[in-house]
Amino acid sequence: MADNENTTKVESQKPEGTPEEESSEDLLSLESLDSILEKEDPDFAKSLEAIGPDDPSNPIVIEESDLEYKVEDEIKYWSRQEGWRKKLATVLPFVPKLTYYLRLQHMALRLTWRKTKEQTIHFIKNLGPNIKHWIAGVMAKIKGGIGAFAATFKEFSLIKKLGFLVLVLVTGVSAVVLYKIATNKLVPHKEELFLPSLEDWADKKEFFESNEVEPFYDSTRVAQNIFSTQRIFANIKKSSQSGPNPMAALEFYVEGTDADVVVEIKDREPEVKDLFLSIVEDVTYDQIATAEGKQMLCERLRKEINKILTKGKVRRIFFKTAVIKP
Repeated sequence: MADNENTTKVESQKPEGTPEEESSEDLLSLESLDSILEKEDPDFAKSLEAIGPDDPSNPIVIEESDLEYKVEDEIKYWSRQEGWRKKLATVLPFVPKLTYYLRLQHMALRLTWRKTKEQTIHFIKNLGPNIKHWIAGVMAKIKGGIGAFAATFKEFSLIKKLGFLVLVLVTGVSAVVLYKIATNKLVPHKEELFLPSLEDWADKKEFFESNEVEPFYDSTRVAQNIFSTQRIFANIKKSSQSGPNPMAALEFYVEGTDADVVVEIKDREPEVKDLFLSIVEDVTYDQIATAEGKQMLCERLRKEINKILTKGKVRRIFFKTAVIKP
């Protein structure tokens, strides 16, 4: 029993016929390594002896909290300062907390900048391979899609294959026709459909200065299509400078663009008179007493009468007589 409880011994197996000197490896023990180091580099051997082995009874433990920079550390830092810094920390006790916060923000910004810089460099370095990989992936998908479509197309019957080809042909022709229609290339126009100006058809072009041009309507060689209205008596609105019951007696000249306008106004004279009367009664004494007010009244009369005319337009209206009672 005692023979069976012998300690385990590991023997190196060596092939038969191998000499004892050749089978033993040149293995160095720690003692022989120390002796070689003392011989080759005595200074390095002494530095290793000064380090010594680890003390199992007093292990070195580094806690995570020891690596953190806390507010207390910043307060201790300011307490060790001299001169104006110490006076500043004494007068303003919140300065260490403020500098601690700024220090943390500065460190966070530095870390963010370094991280962004490294990510940017990494992105630039790998931009080419990434694009190449993306293109390869897209081409692989296209190739796979074409292969799948080809396999499906092979399973179609002859009628379905012909129908698909006809559909593709019709779609392509329709796209070409729509493009030509949109770009006016299907039926090219050699000439414009509308004539925006007679300049292109004229034998010659003449340019005149503004002082050489004679007004058409104000020319003495053109018939003046002017109609004189009957006198209108109207009660106008009172104002700050009038009495309690102001009145106005007015006559107007009405100038039309052609003779038909004058004829129509003459035929509809009662209607035109009532229109003018209603407009005059809507103005105040202060308005009609001034030149600007009279001009404004004439412009308003012109716009309103043009709304009811059927032949031509009234060019302008001006006073013939104007008698105003405050």
